[in-house]
Amino acid sequence: MSPDERTAAHLLRVTADDPEYLRQAAAEAAFWEQVHPLGLEAGEDIYVEGPVEQYVNERFSGDRSTDWVATIPRWGTFTHGLLLGASSPKREQRVLETNPQVRMTLVDISPGAVERRVGALAARFGDRISPGTGDLNFLELPAERYDLIVSSSTIHHVTNLEHLAFQINRALTPDGVFFLEDYVGEPRFGFSPMKRRLFEMIYERDVARHPEKKSGLTWIDASDLSPFCGVRSDEILPVFREHLHQVEVRTAATLTVPMARTRSLDLADVIGNLPRWRIHWALLKRRLGIRQGIMIDPQYLAELRLVGDMLADAGILLPGVAFAVYRKRRA
Repeated sequence: MSPDERTAAHLLRVTADDPEYLRQAAAEAAFWEQVHPLGLEAGEDIYVEGPVEQYVNERFSGDRSTDWVATIPRWGTFTHGLLLGASSPKREQRVLETNPQVRMTLVDISPGAVERRVGALAARFGDRISPGTGDLNFLELPAERYDLIVSSSTIHHVTNLEHLAFQINRALTPDGVFFLEDYVGEPRFGFSPMKRRLFEMIYERDVARHPEKKSGLTWIDASDLSPFCGVRSDEILPVFREHLHQVEVRTAATLTVPMARTRSLDLADVIGNLPRWRIHWALLKRRLGIRQGIMIDPQYLAELRLVGDMLADAGILLPGVAFAVYRKRRA
């Protein structure tokens, strides 16, 4: 065993021969084997970018109309790239569009997801995109192979964060860059009591301005999440800061992420008793062509932004999502 292999072995939180882990890993792969009705892959073709997305763009890139992926070429010209996890089809496409010299390999735990995504991308980008299947918890990467590594909305599914961070740092070329965008809030979206209370207070202020809205919220439990979703989400930034050279980190959505994990009581009253109502409701909206743009009172969003960003920046609340840029940490 090489020194690098011995170092990496000490970083494992779960091992590949753990029976419970193997059961969960199989369930995770199966969860994404088909297009999940609530996943990014299913919703992007009908999704309308609205004020929440524009706010996140502004926090991440400085411009409301510029997604963080569009900033990658500012950091250099890349030729050998790695996509960690199948997540947002539009962002994967933009990486290839905006970095025309790069050849990317996409790696994910689910062979079905990789096959679908690479097949769709190869129809346009040919051999600039190639498939790879692997569990990010145990991924072994070649030393100094990639000058570009990108991961979006995937690493919050990883338990062996230390191992993955070590492998990414090892795999980066001396001038390579790693771009991370992910959920970094409470594990399994189990928001802290303070965050819940603040969100409920701001929601009730919005209700008071709109008499037609019903007071009260229902918080969504973790039953619709994949087995690995958010297992160590709150530790992503500290772990990657330790194992790589952190160039910059920008956070957002401290109090807007809870919007996706709550339902107003008037909506819950209508569909709350349907079997597996979340999936059925999402499928129904897709069949009817209902787009996902949501009318949000600008004052309500402004209050969520102001309170959430201030308290996250002050270290009082965990942020919702983060965009971070890393370079290779040298010994």
